[in-house]
Amino acid sequence: MLLSLSNVTKSYSGATVLDKINLTVEKGKIVCILGPSGSGKSTLLNILSQAEPADSGELAVHGDVKISYVFQEDCLLPWSTVGENIAFVQQIPVKQDILALLEEVGLAPYINHYPHQLSGGMRQRCSIARAFYYGGNLLLMDEPFHSLDYHLRFELVQKLIALWERSRCSIVLVTHDIDEALLLGDEILLMSKRQATIVERIAIDIPQGKRVLADPELLNCRSDILKQMLTI
Repeated sequence: MLLSLSNVTKSYSGATVLDKINLTVEKGKIVCILGPSGSGKSTLLNILSQAEPADSGELAVHGDVKISYVFQEDCLLPWSTVGENIAFVQQIPVKQDILALLEEVGLAPYINHYPHQLSGGMRQRCSIARAFYYGGNLLLMDEPFHSLDYHLRFELVQKLIALWERSRCSIVLVTHDIDEALLLGDEILLMSKRQATIVERIAIDIPQGKRVLADPELLNCRSDILKQMLTI
């Protein structure tokens, strides 16, 4: 176990956005937090990162946790090249390691390009590569593919799986996209805006690299999630 939340509650201006949340992040596992806008997903991520405190409940950290973060926007330094953006997160960057990582995400030919010269999908690939180069054992991702079309989202999900299979860090990914959650999550937590809590937990045993959305198990999960989302 890497970290856990026990009965965590959070309110803003008297409105409860998280109510008695219990969550466990296991080493090397991917947890996807799925729910509609306003259901407290990003707030939950902020509490996990310790960027903001819970009003009550407990965040327990087990051992050393080094956190990488990928935001909704790529957050690249506009005055730095792709290679420099990645090197920025290490005190002593190694060019060959950076180049190998860029090869893995398909950006090696763009190592000397600036962010404004890249497409949105390329910038987000750079952001993900930077997070893995930082080398945290916990990667937090806040709807990193939300602004991309379906084809690009699917491509980046596959890139993310390949990087994760090599590093085996833990990942907590916030999304409102069911297919992203089905392809990535060892566990999917479905959150409700109305109830401000987790209303369902779904475990998926198929290895990420072998998942196909047409698989009967994933189709059944998708149907269950859609039914739940009509009620939350």
